[in-house]
Amino acid sequence: MLYPMEFKSTLAVFDMDGTLIDGRLIEVLSKKFGLYAQVRHIQSDKSIPGYVKTQKIAAVIRGIEEREIEIALDSIPPAKNSQEVISLLKKKGFRIGIITDSYSVAAQALVNKLDLDFFYANELKVDNGIVTGEINMPLGWEKIDCFCKNSVCKRYHMEIHAKKICADIKNTIAIGDTKGDLCMIKQAGIGIAYMPKDKYINETINKVNTPDMIGVLDFIE
Repeated sequence: MLYPMEFKSTLAVFDMDGTLIDGRLIEVLSKKFGLYAQVRHIQSDKSIPGYVKTQKIAAVIRGIEEREIEIALDSIPPAKNSQEVISLLKKKGFRIGIITDSYSVAAQALVNKLDLDFFYANELKVDNGIVTGEINMPLGWEKIDCFCKNSVCKRYHMEIHAKKICADIKNTIAIGDTKGDLCMIKQAGIGIAYMPKDKYINETINKVNTPDMIGVLDFIE
């Protein structure tokens, strides 16, 4: 239950890949350029933390034009009824944003497309429109001793943004689909697993198991 009258703001945070969009950007991008096997090898390596995987994947896509990232994003449809859910949350007074371990160029494009308020993401370094293979990662887990060890600690950035807009943490909603979203889902007032993709996120109490974002409203209204 949310308590909107007690605080100045309410906050809803979405993961991007597999949540707000019906697919995963790096999969689409890497398949187009014949790099998918390399990306999957890195992703499946359990011996390295998430932020190191992000660094390695950035190196794999070195040489790709930055505009190809937006082209890849445009090829992935938004989750079913995501725009309707966003509109309803806005009417309820929510500030809505994306926290993703994908790339800022894609997150910004999706924020514009869906009329969202903010995003936090990794920033690929680009030289004359070409991805250099280097990346700036927001991190954040090291500041709060979060278990995620990802390139973008979603719990940290959710908490930072909640403070920024004077929203109490119990007036937050976090929605994601994988283990990488678990830290913010556990911390939020209402944490929701949308089409959970792994055993860790599947343990979340609030789940939407059908590919329709409208199911999120069952836990809010």
